[in-house]
Amino acid sequence: MSSSNISVSSRQGGLVLYVGIILIGANLRAPITSLGPVLPEIQQDLRLDGVAAGLLNALPLIIFALLSLVAPIVGRKHGLERVLGAAIAAILVGTIVRSLSFPAAIWVGTILLSAGIAFGNVLLPGLVKRDFPSGGAGLIGLYAAAMAGMAGLSAGLAVPIAALPNLSWRWSLGCWALLSLVTAIVWLPQMRGRHNHLAAADTAQPAVLPWRHPIGWQVSLFFALHSLVFYAIVDWFASYVAASGVSPATAGLQLLVYQVVAVATNLGGAALIRRFRDQRGLGLVCGVFLLIGTVGLLLRPDLSLLWLVSAGMGAGIAMVTSLTLFTLRTHDHHQAGALSGMAQFVGYLGAAAGPLLVGVLHDATGDWRVPLSLLVAASALVMVFATLAGRPRVIR
Repeated sequence: MSSSNISVSSRQGGLVLYVGIILIGANLRAPITSLGPVLPEIQQDLRLDGVAAGLLNALPLIIFALLSLVAPIVGRKHGLERVLGAAIAAILVGTIVRSLSFPAAIWVGTILLSAGIAFGNVLLPGLVKRDFPSGGAGLIGLYAAAMAGMAGLSAGLAVPIAALPNLSWRWSLGCWALLSLVTAIVWLPQMRGRHNHLAAADTAQPAVLPWRHPIGWQVSLFFALHSLVFYAIVDWFASYVAASGVSPATAGLQLLVYQVVAVATNLGGAALIRRFRDQRGLGLVCGVFLLIGTVGLLLRPDLSLLWLVSAGMGAGIAMVTSLTLFTLRTHDHHQAGALSGMAQFVGYLGAAAGPLLVGVLHDATGDWRVPLSLLVAASALVMVFATLAGRPRVIR
């Protein structure tokens, strides 16, 4: 084969990998955010109380946290591409199973698809740092935008799909298996690629583990706090505004706006990250937007769309900034994977407490003031830890 043919083949392979990474990102939230808008219907159909519904919301986040510890190890042992392919397969099967009607299907399917998402969450930043070291921030911004965009689309379409003739909430949850199927097909060439098995030198542990460094904890707590706010809003917003007379369909459309705003700020934030020497300003700004949004929802729920726009801006900047910090605060893709694993363990364990606590506090108090106050406090702390994590340093 001539050198020109090799060059063309290499460019085509790089493009397929680039598109595959963005498609994997698109799968990492849509199966989760499609649940919240139809949760009242699920509760009624499956006879779930507030605590059980809160546990259903929190279960993916708990799984994200637990598997974040083992994902870097599995990725080093079996190869990033192969493990990510298996993760997409798990999301595909889990999404289908969750929509079936046999007993406990929603729990089994949720566990399976959440396991796949957990591996994708942790391993994608390391893959980007390894294969796209010079354009990592831009690619992370694109797959974060795809993640937020599909999350918003799934939330916005959940109620309309469930309301179609002869359909139900099971269809609004199960239809996202089609996205996973397309992603699996696009990713197949990577399963046969040269990176399936890492060289012996690539299996070395990072010189300094993030668990032993302040940067690791600052990045992790930033990730935990903004994730807590994000998932609590996605999972409970429809139930919260229903008390003010907002219909489930309207709440779903407002959540779609929330996600669209997050997509736009994901892309804008990625561009700003490349221009700034550090990320302290972005961290402070995202915390301010989250604080405005949560305080507004607490005090004036009748203006919920306005507050969701503010919270969406904060969520979009926070997500792309925190994901990019996994690569900016580390030396190589192994250390990036270790920091990603730590941050997502701490982050999703903390975030899992959000939807669960909102359900428990609402059941205990009978109103929404205490649960919303929890989100206000978390938003204020985002400003603190995002600013600390944004300082221009690396783990040494």
